[in-house]
Amino acid sequence: MKILFFLIFIINAVIITTTLASPNNDNSNDDIWLNISHWNQTDVDRLQKRGNYDSQIKPLSFYKGVDISSIISLENSGVQFYDTNGQPQDIFKTLASVGVNCIRVRIWNSPRSTDGKTYGGGNNDLEVAREIGSRAAKAGLPLFVDFHYSDFWADPAKQSIPKEWKGFDLNKRIFEIYRFTKGCLEWLLENGSYISMVQIGNETTCFMCGENEMVNVMKMMSNGIQAVRDINKNILIALHFTNPNKTDNMLWYASQLAEAKVDYDVFCTSYYPFWHGTTENLQWILGEIANKYGKKVMVAEFSYPYTEVAKTSDNCDGQIQCIKDVYSHIKNTKNGIGAFYWEPAWIAPKASNDLERRQLWEKYGSSWATKTAAEYDINADSSLTGESAWDNQAVFDQEGKPLKSIWALGDGEAPSNYATNNNNNNNNNNNNCFSINLGYPCCNGNTVYYTDNDGQWGYENNNWCGIKESKQNALEDWTGKNQGYSYCNLCDVIYNDNDGRWGIENGEWCGIKSTC
Repeated sequence: MKILFFLIFIINAVIITTTLASPNNDNSNDDIWLNISHWNQTDVDRLQKRGNYDSQIKPLSFYKGVDISSIISLENSGVQFYDTNGQPQDIFKTLASVGVNCIRVRIWNSPRSTDGKTYGGGNNDLEVAREIGSRAAKAGLPLFVDFHYSDFWADPAKQSIPKEWKGFDLNKRIFEIYRFTKGCLEWLLENGSYISMVQIGNETTCFMCGENEMVNVMKMMSNGIQAVRDINKNILIALHFTNPNKTDNMLWYASQLAEAKVDYDVFCTSYYPFWHGTTENLQWILGEIANKYGKKVMVAEFSYPYTEVAKTSDNCDGQIQCIKDVYSHIKNTKNGIGAFYWEPAWIAPKASNDLERRQLWEKYGSSWATKTAAEYDINADSSLTGESAWDNQAVFDQEGKPLKSIWALGDGEAPSNYATNNNNNNNNNNNNCFSINLGYPCCNGNTVYYTDNDGQWGYENNNWCGIKESKQNALEDWTGKNQGYSYCNLCDVIYNDNDGRWGIENGEWCGIKSTC
């Protein structure tokens, strides 16, 4: 009898051991999509799936948001931000105090060279997003996570494949988009972020992660969407396009998504008044999409300069009015759910001279691109890197102190007695230069720091300014001239429509010259 019991014990032990070792019960593959070592994370053991994260998903009825993805690199460069009383304070707390209710953050796969040098633009990998998410959560602010599926800027001109995906065929890239999306969101939530919305691709005008066929782009979108749904079905999913002034294109994108039954919630566009027409047109095109397809609609990016000459820089009226107009038109659009101001804190670090400032930009990646970025992004000319080119779009002055327009971001009004410290902006009375129409003052001197399609730029009194003898884009006619588009330096036609011939240079649409 003892022998029989012993044999039964041995048989049961073998069965239990075999069952526990069975591949069907091995959960080790559950986390295969998250290659922690790739992102230089060390505490892999912290990544444990903990249900559906319901308590960290924060839906909002109307988004009064900002994208401050560059903030960590700016602070590392020495930029200090203040509250509305002039005291140093965490910028997330300051934004929350004026009514901002969501933070947009971009995520690039690996924005650095193989030897670890940053491409700049805020160095926005997963670790930077984690830090932003953690700080935002402490201020009670959820994230709007913006996946570019690239190692650097993704926009209508370029949607470059991440370096580590270069050898992958289409199906493998589609699969990797699922793994990357899910892995990043798990990591953000495990580290305490709140999430409200996720954006699959950035300004994807028939172009995403190296693909330029809409049918393939939509397959990529769908796999990214599925990853978000698998995390939590209460997270809103946004798709992001641009050029709302090209209404036929916008309607076509929406129709293709509907025909393919792409499972998204929010149709988004960028809206920059200088390029994209009126807020009335913006409201019309988003309203058409909302009415026809039943989708929520939103502005994923917008901004406006506070140094625009017609609205004096010491009261920011033009910037304030733009913010109010965008909010108002979105509120009056069917299914309109808000807008996000793009990079309202991207100001230049303090330095004793331009060389020192450029060294800070290179070291900390707080400019739009470093010299290293040229190895990945063909538009990042190593001789033209550095700078943010965004200082006058900020809602903070060059000292990091809030302008009156910061209250507009929260859909409010600045106190009547609020005084800003931005009277030191270079507001020359001589307006005879090209930059006035772009919201920048004229230079007093003639030292050229930068040249682009608009003209030659100087830097005085902590602000970019236009050299008076620069070309002024009035030499000839080109497509889109009356709509505010710059002309192309080359004659390479990318697209034709009723307006004329279009090209893409430096990541933006430009009009082909009449002489081409």
